[in-house]
Order: sequence, then structure tokens, then C-alpha cells
Amino acid sequence: MSPPHPHPVFLSPALPTELLWHIVHHCAFPSTLVVCSSRVEFLSAVSRQIKYQEHPLHLARGAEYEEAADEGGHEASLKEGQPPRPSSTADARAAQLLAAPLYQVAVARHIRVVFVPTVSHLRTYLTVFSVADSKVAAPPSPAHGVNAAPKQPLLLIYGLLDSHHGTSEWSVQGISNTAAIFVETARRIGFQAVAIEPRTYGGPQMEVLLRERMPILSGSARRAGPDLEGSGWTGRTVDVRCVLKRWFRFQDGDWDSQSIQNQHS
Repeated sequence: MSPPHPHPVFLSPALPTELLWHIVHHCAFPSTLVVCSSRVEFLSAVSRQIKYQEHPLHLARGAEYEEAADEGGHEASLKEGQPPRPSSTADARAAQLLAAPLYQVAVARHIRVVFVPTVSHLRTYLTVFSVADSKVAAPPSPAHGVNAAPKQPLLLIYGLLDSHHGTSEWSVQGISNTAAIFVETARRIGFQAVAIEPRTYGGPQMEVLLRERMPILSGSARRAGPDLEGSGWTGRTVDVRCVLKRWFRFQDGDWDSQSIQNQHS
């Protein structure tokens, strides 16, 4: 009798280096990471975080770290009104990532990484996804004494909500369509579906993210208001939590668990 398939999970938002640390420590071949942005945007985000950790006082000015909407029309996820505030846990994750043993680096190189800049690209990729299509080879066998406990292969999407935000697909209908394809694809190939949203220092945490409202149908219009913050959606709206709980269990990432422990230690 085959073991039960792991339930899809929606983890708390993570910095780029926290995501990479998670991949190195928790992903097993042939896991696949799907990043909902271009390769350049993602690598730029990683670079900015590392530069911030090297020069926090310079980056605290923060003005140059606000990003305008991209060509796809949705707000870039790396945009905050407050100056970034460092996290000792995040800094430690980045340091551990940069100092990772060669074996861990080798394993990370054998994780398939795909960049999908739009919702349409994401859905198409998931629909035709096949493990057999991957050109990524299996990692080397661990050296004697290295912990090689079996891990569940993951189909991990970074920026599932972010890719919909600010587009006509930001709706119960749009998110549900993508989530259904995502979860079904992971089940079909025997992977665990995991979703993580991007964040920056001082960015929104899980509860804030899940309270955001969205309309029922794709293409819904906003009501006119004195500014963007004062406007709303026409028709009925629901919060993100109500939509995602049909598909996912909500969990804190190990980066947040460690932060909580540090605050109470």
C-alpha cells in the first residue's frame, strides 16, 4: 500500500535567501522550484538582500529599493514604505547559505528551477509538467557520515499570489483556477505542492497577506476613489484565506519559527 500523499501547504512569506536556504535543506531530487518572475528580477532580489546585509545603513535609506509596476502590470513584490529592518535569523540564513558545504551546493544544483513571468505562463507550465522532461541530472551520492534521510520531492511555487496581484486574474476565480492546476499536477507526479510568497525586510507577514480582499470573478473593476488605497472592488469580495484554505494548509516556515524562538529567548 502506497503512503498517503502529503497535503499541499502554504508557507509564510520568505526572503529570497530564506527560500534558497529552504531548498538546500528541505528539497530532494527531482524537486522543482517555479519562480513567478523573470530570472533577472529574482537574481536582482537576491543580490539586493545580500548587499543590504553587507551595507545595512546605506540601504536603510530605502528609496532606491522601491520598485514600480512591471510590464505585466502587477506590483513588484519587493516594495515597502518603511526602511528595511534586519532580522538576525534572516542574516544567519544568508550566511549559512553562502557557507553551505559543497555537498549541499551540489544538491541544490540538481533542483530544477523555472521562471514564469505571467499567470498564463504558470498555468501552461503546470498543465504540461513532466518529471521526464527535466534535463537536470541526479545529485551525487552523499559522502559517508552525511545525513541522507529521504525527503519528499517538492513542486514549490514562489510568488503564486504575487503573480496574480494587480492583474485581471486577481480574483477567487483566477486564484482557484491556478491552485487547482497546481495541486492536481503535484498529485499526478507524486510531489508535495508548496507555495511561498516573496517578502522583504519589514514586509507583510502571513496574517496580513491572508486578510487581503479579492473579488469573486476575474476582470472585476475597482470602484473609483480619491486614491488607490481608498478604492475598492465592485461586487462581493472575500479574503485570501477563504480561497486558499480549500487547497492548502497554512504553516509558518522554519525561518519564522526560528525568529519567534529568538524573540522569546
